Amino acid sequence: MIDDGTPALTVRVRTVPEAVVVAAAGDLDLATAPVLRTRARAALAGRPGALIVDLGAVTYCGSAGLQVIAELVASSSAAGLPLAVVADGRPVLRSLQVTRLDAAVALHPTVVRARAWLRQRRTSGG
Repeated sequence: MIDDGTPALTVRVRTVPEAVVVAAAGDLDLATAPVLRTRARAALAGRPGALIVDLGAVTYCGSAGLQVIAELVASSSAAGLPLAVVADGRPVLRSLQVTRLDAAVALHPTVVRARAWLRQRRTSGG
């Protein structure tokens, strides 16, 4: 939490034709990771065709945030659901690379690119 009581992470969920997009902005750490986890799990419970986790506006990604991403990788894989992660900033990319989570997710620089990847998967039967 920021001193004025404002959450350090906001999470918005929206639906696009290809997937449900869960977009986080702010610091993704021990205090805020449960917010992302709860919103992403709720999105998965709706049985979408795919999930896009947009971390493009995340300014810090700690181990608790990485744990949520790892959980989403496992959940989406178990459900046979395509998962795309959007990240283009050093805080998230570096964390994903150091932990090698970047090899476990389809990483994209923008939501537009993630959506295109999902459309291509559907067209190619992947």
